[in-house]
Amino acid sequence: MKKDAVAYLNTRKKGDFAAQKNEVENYSKYRFQIVEIFHDHRANATPPEKRKAFTAMLEYCAANNCSAIIIYDLAGLARDMDVGLATLKNLNERYTVYFVNDDFFGSRDDPELRREAIGNFIAYMDRYRESALKTVVPASKKAKKGGERPIGRPRALNDGQVEALITIRRSGASISQICRMFGVSRSTVSKILNDYPELKGTWKGARQEPAEEPAE
Repeated sequence: MKKDAVAYLNTRKKGDFAAQKNEVENYSKYRFQIVEIFHDHRANATPPEKRKAFTAMLEYCAANNCSAIIIYDLAGLARDMDVGLATLKNLNERYTVYFVNDDFFGSRDDPELRREAIGNFIAYMDRYRESALKTVVPASKKAKKGGERPIGRPRALNDGQVEALITIRRSGASISQICRMFGVSRSTVSKILNDYPELKGTWKGARQEPAEEPAE
């Protein structure tokens, strides 16, 4: 028997809604009955709790005792990673959250185990977030005298964030998703993963050599 669920989409481009809606329906085909779809457009910079459709979704779930929420992807929940994790934590306390893309939590058929897995992930990330806030980036050795700005580009991520990035990658998140979550470029992620070749994967945009012509 299918379980009732609502879906939440946060789109950036004009044609995204139809494409994402189709993917949600395919994802839900054998597990869920989508009773409502809530849609915010170009709201990435706005915290989810302040978005019109997102708040309407929460009101609907509370009024109709709907416990399952399907979101297109975790990275699209919020532009800022800390805001996204805080929102996921709040949702996980009352609902079972599913992601159409890049869902690395597992236990899709067991809501309790799934919520436990998401809770463990959030607790793990919270520890690294606290560590990152306490970490003071040392001043560059090339700093000019007299208290002027250090010479050279500052690190994109501190040690705690790097550890969190590696953990998320090991959990199955794609490199594109990690770039969005941490607000860094693909080249930055690639440099971090240089010491972890098993985690680097293959870039879809990599050039492929043409096939050799058959010998006559």
